[in-house]
Amino acid sequence: MLKIGQISDIHIGEDESLVQGIDVRENFLRALHSDSMEKLDLLVLSGDLANENAEPGAYSYVAEQIKKLDYPVCIIPGNHDRIEVMSKYFDLPVKNGKCYYRFDLMGKSMFFLDSACGEVSRDQLDWLEAEVPKVDGEVLLFMHHPPCFCGHRFMDLHYHLKNMVEVQEVLLKFDNLKHVFCGHYHCEFEVMFKDITVHAAPATQMQIAPDKPYFNLKSSSPGWQVIYWGKDFVETKILY
Repeated sequence: MLKIGQISDIHIGEDESLVQGIDVRENFLRALHSDSMEKLDLLVLSGDLANENAEPGAYSYVAEQIKKLDYPVCIIPGNHDRIEVMSKYFDLPVKNGKCYYRFDLMGKSMFFLDSACGEVSRDQLDWLEAEVPKVDGEVLLFMHHPPCFCGHRFMDLHYHLKNMVEVQEVLLKFDNLKHVFCGHYHCEFEVMFKDITVHAAPATQMQIAPDKPYFNLKSSSPGWQVIYWGKDFVETKILY
């Protein structure tokens, strides 16, 4: 069984200053070093490591924290990140200006897509179509934006994935893809898209209330997700 920790939407600033009145660095550390994250096989940072505009100080800080870990870390950019800045601090695979890749661990395969610009490029979708069928067995997919609406009135209205229909058409071609993990919405969700379960992790920065069509802070407490992936099962646990 694989135990995967997922931390999303950290929104670290350039320095130790509070971000919107929140100690985002402390929130990140609370998630990273919580008891629930002990004995991980993999950590996934699923985007928006930086707060607003790819602050180098954010990436330097996160890189310093994760280099102390004794397990691998997979990273993808979010809409507040820029791959050309991130690449100076993390060893990331970049093709055609996008960060997307396959990662294999303990006989299991995971795929990572780059939706930092608000959509998933056609190059990535063509690559995914070619690579996923090569895997004999179930795969997991990680991306920053959810590939479907989640029932979050504010985020669905203003910040949904731009080419959602195009992405959905590709994802539905795979018999061995049943779980997609994302962030971006600053709220936990588990929604069904056809026979695919979309798991949106909460943010370590803050949670945004889903029941209003405008920004409404729900909580400044950090949230994160732990994924257990074994033979014939995928289970998740959300923690705050």
